[in-house]
Amino acid sequence: MTSAVAPATAVEALARVDALRDTLSAGAETADRTAGFPQQGIDALKESGLLSAAVPAAYGGAGLTAPALAELAMRIGRHCSSTGMIWAMHQLQLACLAPGAESRPLLADYLRTAAAEQHLVASVTSEVGIGGNLRMSRAALVPVGEDCLLEKHATTVSYGEQADSLLVTARRDQQAAADDQVLVLVLREQARLRRTGPWNTLGMRGTCSAPQHLQAVVPRGQVLAEPFSAIAARVMVPLSHILWAAVWTGTATDAFRRAVRFSQVKAARQSGTFVPDPRLGRMHATLTMLRAEVRGLAADFADSRAAEGSPRDLTVPANALKVSASEESVRVAALALEVCGMAGYSEEGEFSVARHLRDLYSGRVMIANDKLNAVNTELLLTGEDFLD
Repeated sequence: MTSAVAPATAVEALARVDALRDTLSAGAETADRTAGFPQQGIDALKESGLLSAAVPAAYGGAGLTAPALAELAMRIGRHCSSTGMIWAMHQLQLACLAPGAESRPLLADYLRTAAAEQHLVASVTSEVGIGGNLRMSRAALVPVGEDCLLEKHATTVSYGEQADSLLVTARRDQQAAADDQVLVLVLREQARLRRTGPWNTLGMRGTCSAPQHLQAVVPRGQVLAEPFSAIAARVMVPLSHILWAAVWTGTATDAFRRAVRFSQVKAARQSGTFVPDPRLGRMHATLTMLRAEVRGLAADFADSRAAEGSPRDLTVPANALKVSASEESVRVAALALEVCGMAGYSEEGEFSVARHLRDLYSGRVMIANDKLNAVNTELLLTGEDFLD
């Protein structure tokens, strides 16, 4: 059991991440090499109280808003992509849980426990047979007395085997339509997970996102009252794209810094004959744009959440950010590889960007970009001007 005090401010949270830089960086290499969970890095984040960043202060967490969470995701992503992605996905689950705790005492109690003990929360939204559509489920809740039985075949469950609890999408009941979904909190002791396939991927290997078969029996009080469609539109989709993009931007930033350092060493050796590489300027310009896009949408999300009445629909800009960040971050890492040459191509050494490039390619398949572009195109054809 871990008992840690959450950071009081966003500045304090960033300082705690900076203090863990060496631990996170060392864990990145091990997780990538072995496709193993970055336990050392996650444990360090737990001990620093950083797993409860998104838990409201009323439940014992830091209560950080989206802009602060995005800055933390960028900072962690610089040191370890897998740890950054795990942290980001975990914070997203907490953000989805928090509003539902107001009407569900069991959820409120769990958030207090999660903050006090630094629980790790995973997501089970994927499923065999739905074609990657987040808004559809085949699995359904089955009443069993005062409880509910849930069984689901998931195609990927990131860090599911290491998580303390799971947030699972399912149909409201056996008669419900595929898009009539709810979100269910499943505690580790309530779940039976069975791995149904390997996790040996190109990148983001430390996320340990193997396919899983889930069986669980949970009290009705652990089923969120709000329909999943509303949670997805209001929180899950925009915040996931913000935090994912932040992690990718952080990872690309580290690749850029390695390219800069390589060029500095090269310049010192060549003295007056050295010609500055203009690719560094291109990389910096791209990263400046990405950081501004992440921060801008994070601020819009926070404003929307704080506003009274109907929140702003951020689907189109969130989708656009995800597509842009997943593509442009790869271009930055590719340019870093060109600048560093064989030193960048190597899997070892201070100038290696091989892991960075492999990790960043994952962004294109975490909800396929073509699907997001198709959604945005359909929405744009309604005649609304989303550039205002």
